[in-house]
Amino acid sequence: MAEKLEANLRLETDKDVYRPGDVVWVTLELENPNSGRSLLVESLNFELKGIEKLDTQWFATQKPLPGSKQRRGEYVFLDCSAPSMVSNQIVASQAPKKYLLRIVLPNVIPPSYKGTTIRYMYYVKSALFGKWLILDSAESNQESVRDLCSLEVRLPLQIWVSQTDSGLLTEESQTDGIVPPQTLQMDIYWKEIKGDSDWVRANEMYDGVEEDYESSRDEISSVSSYNPASESFHKVSISSLSLQSSTSRLLNREALHAEADELLYNSSGDILLLNKPSPTISSSHRRSFSNSFNKTDDNDLGVSPGMQALEPPASEAFIRGRSYNIRLDDQVLLRFSPKKSDSIYYFTDTIGGTLTFFHEEGARRCLEVSITLEISESIGRRFVHPSRRNSPTITKVQSDYHEVVADLVQTSFLFSIPMDGPMSFSTPHVSVHWALRFEFFTTPKNVDWRRYGHPLLVEGRDKCEWSLPLTVHATQPGAPTAHAQSWRSLPFSSLSVHD
Repeated sequence: MAEKLEANLRLETDKDVYRPGDVVWVTLELENPNSGRSLLVESLNFELKGIEKLDTQWFATQKPLPGSKQRRGEYVFLDCSAPSMVSNQIVASQAPKKYLLRIVLPNVIPPSYKGTTIRYMYYVKSALFGKWLILDSAESNQESVRDLCSLEVRLPLQIWVSQTDSGLLTEESQTDGIVPPQTLQMDIYWKEIKGDSDWVRANEMYDGVEEDYESSRDEISSVSSYNPASESFHKVSISSLSLQSSTSRLLNREALHAEADELLYNSSGDILLLNKPSPTISSSHRRSFSNSFNKTDDNDLGVSPGMQALEPPASEAFIRGRSYNIRLDDQVLLRFSPKKSDSIYYFTDTIGGTLTFFHEEGARRCLEVSITLEISESIGRRFVHPSRRNSPTITKVQSDYHEVVADLVQTSFLFSIPMDGPMSFSTPHVSVHWALRFEFFTTPKNVDWRRYGHPLLVEGRDKCEWSLPLTVHATQPGAPTAHAQSWRSLPFSSLSVHD
């Protein structure tokens, strides 16, 4: 039986996560474990690539030019390639060779993301081509040529971007966003980890992009907003509210419109109702939320015109928190008090809050509540496939909560953001964003629920929706693993009320 000849090729990076502008250090190790045979390395190449992959069923894409190796819907925006870093070198048995490579990432690139319609992925890859040499001169040269050696190893890279580099703050005139409009070709420097080896530039700038990677091998774990560019349709202030106008009634088609008043608390715990004048705050500090959302095709995520926020001067610094009064018709149905006063979160943070119900203060009574933590992936209007123009957004439920609240005064919920996101970000092709979506089921408006033995016995339900947009960022460098406070900080759990 012929001897099975194998070589080992390994790649190792110095970090699990990188950020734009970081230096990527890669250790490449080549080992020949076969005794009596040496390995002639004819070519050892290396590459680092960043790729945007579009699903052609969701995006309108052009066919590649004839003869191009580039696949439809794929764009290589980052290419660091060394076609032949090492050549014509012999690796003796039990004498491994190690190389250290250094690549500086560009300052503006998209984060790693594996979505339903689009992927932004990064990897490093090395390929070895060579043949085995027979030390015994009695062996034929022909046999040596037959024993060829070909190896390839590929390692994914995780890229997280900062708040300022996420594309959320991109000006409307900057249509390129955080995806380079042309392929960036960065330098690669390497040296052998042996003695006093000098650094050598491994690649030369060249025209064209090599597309020899396999699409079937892009199983890259990823981390993954609102698109500020003119072609996007979700432009959101991080502290804004959205009210879903397309609410429905279960027994008839009458549309119900929920509204929300944002409340601020001072250091004494007093409530400052935002749509009413406050003698302690100057009107010059008024901020309107009425234009927080732009229209998304035919869907207008609008906010009540009376919904405005009053903020005190920063020097006074007496804001303790904020809540939202949820109104249906003219009745305040409940109050939502988030754990945090703002809507900015980080990986591993917890998202929660308290719902306080005002059952006795109006004609309606809230019976059930459903809350979901959602991730939405919205395709830019300039790039969406014609067949998807009416539904360019895909929503994924990350966590959900449901409770019957007919007999509750207060209840609380808690969700958690995964440790790998995805983060909120925006490119010309896609906008990824988070939101808390609430659904409230109430007794019908014209039915006196007090005439029934229990509110749940009332036939029919009215349903309304309200959503709070969130911004999720990658964990900041050097920050603790979790930014969240303890769940104990929530003051209330579920409390019963007896009629």
